[in-house]
Amino acid sequence: MRECFVSTIDIRGQLSKKIELKKVETDLNQLVNASLSCLNGSCKVSLIQNLQPVPKLVIDPEQVQKVITNLLLNANEAIGNGGEIRLTTDHKDGWAILSVCDNGCGISKEFMERSLFRPFKTTKRQGMGIGLFQSKTIVEAHKGRIEVESEPGAGTTFKVYLPIKGDRG
Repeated sequence: MRECFVSTIDIRGQLSKKIELKKVETDLNQLVNASLSCLNGSCKVSLIQNLQPVPKLVIDPEQVQKVITNLLLNANEAIGNGGEIRLTTDHKDGWAILSVCDNGCGISKEFMERSLFRPFKTTKRQGMGIGLFQSKTIVEAHKGRIEVESEPGAGTTFKVYLPIKGDRG
């Protein structure tokens, strides 16, 4: 069984420090399952998984687990009673794709254009605006990308693309 990685954030140091990756061959689906077990039932909504076979990735599992956990926690916070989170993995054109989709409150176009992924910008009543900034930094350190689609009142989908071969530029 995989250990849970708990992140403590030194805000000043984290924002300026380059992430040092400890890459190892990793099964993305196992990492997703480990992230879910680390949440220890804190998701208050229906969680639907569709984990497709994905080639092993050469990634830093601790860092990528932070991304998965952050996206799941954000989705959980965005949803009211009766909501659901859909978590999928797949691969296409040399990329492993992790998708976290919720039917929660959504994000305004203005916030996505001006503030999303920027430190200290948040739509939450309680929150520091560090999680998505840190997630994007981690994904980009792996030479991947993170995309978002959202519609206020209809929900949000975050897609994380990680290279199957760790040599993308």
